[in-house]
Amino acid sequence: MQQFTSKMLALLAAAFSLVAAQSDCVYDVQSAPFHLRLTGDDARLNGTRLVSVHAGPPFRQLVSEAWLQDTYPGHNQSDISINFYYNTTSTNDPNSNCLPGKLHWAPEQSWPSVFGIVSSLASNVQPIEVSPMQGDGSGVQFDEEGKLFQRARSYSPVTQEEEGYNLNHYKWFICATVYGNYKYGDALTWVAGGEPDGKNCRAVDVTREWA
Repeated sequence: MQQFTSKMLALLAAAFSLVAAQSDCVYDVQSAPFHLRLTGDDARLNGTRLVSVHAGPPFRQLVSEAWLQDTYPGHNQSDISINFYYNTTSTNDPNSNCLPGKLHWAPEQSWPSVFGIVSSLASNVQPIEVSPMQGDGSGVQFDEEGKLFQRARSYSPVTQEEEGYNLNHYKWFICATVYGNYKYGDALTWVAGGEPDGKNCRAVDVTREWA
């Protein structure tokens, strides 16, 4: 029991050290504005951009502009609704444990809205939330082709054997979502594993395209 307690204390100390180190990170290097464009097998979605839409203050979701055009004909997207930014840190300390970067929307706000994934125990379809409440966000990154991915590890030995220990994952889907009182037909989501158990889900790639 004493050995177990010592190990737990060591793990907790390491976790607190990581949080403290991340709190010292300043993401002060901002990219030029860019759009997030979808590609996939669904011809209706393919080539469309993601648009930031209201999901109750101060939250926003990302939906396909095709859905907006179908739902609100003649609606024009302003630059602020389709422009995103990626902030990285100039911190050179290898022990800082800073995230690779933070995906921002509307960074001119006093509290910029950050891209994050909302987990749920009831479904493997996890909506994307863009809000100041996300803190450092989920740590998404862009690969050499500009595709958005999430680097993650698996705690399942079966999954580790099949896929490797810590890989880039591209598990983006466009699904129907219900977020509070807001229902969106084509919202960006992350599927935690296996086939999505959500409604009308279609796999997509999300690619950065400079504005």
